[in-house]
Amino acid sequence: MNNITHSYTVQPITSADSQLLHKFFLILQEKENEFGKRVDKDLIVPQNVVVRASKSGKSSDEQHRIFSNEVLRSLVGRKFLLFLDCWTTQADLNKFRTVFPHQDSQLLIFPKGSTGYIQPQDQSLFRSWRFIHEKIEHYIHINRTEMNLSNRQYF
Repeated sequence: MNNITHSYTVQPITSADSQLLHKFFLILQEKENEFGKRVDKDLIVPQNVVVRASKSGKSSDEQHRIFSNEVLRSLVGRKFLLFLDCWTTQADLNKFRTVFPHQDSQLLIFPKGSTGYIQPQDQSLFRSWRFIHEKIEHYIHINRTEMNLSNRQYF
């Protein structure tokens, strides 16, 4: 049913008191690393969302730099603790210090293979999202509804 494996990446931020913060990063898969004229014209982007295009729909070094500068920077104070996955694109302390050189901040990296067990969004937000998505897929299958769930127009 899912013919596209990774058409987007959502990067929300959760505070230490388990609050989902108001701004997040969204990467949408595009054939080129930019939106076409039609998509650019028709795409509705709320003020609290930073949207970028990527061939893969995944985060890259450049995408992570944008996330750090345009999303994270506006949400953190001078002193903060940031937990990140061990992805090479975001687990580089030098890149982190380039964006946040003067803050009294600390970067902690989740060990490889542990994300699904300890990352806050994987334990709460995305777990619920997957459950809802599976229910919708089940409903569509049973009712033979004509809908392509991998189409980002729906999600």
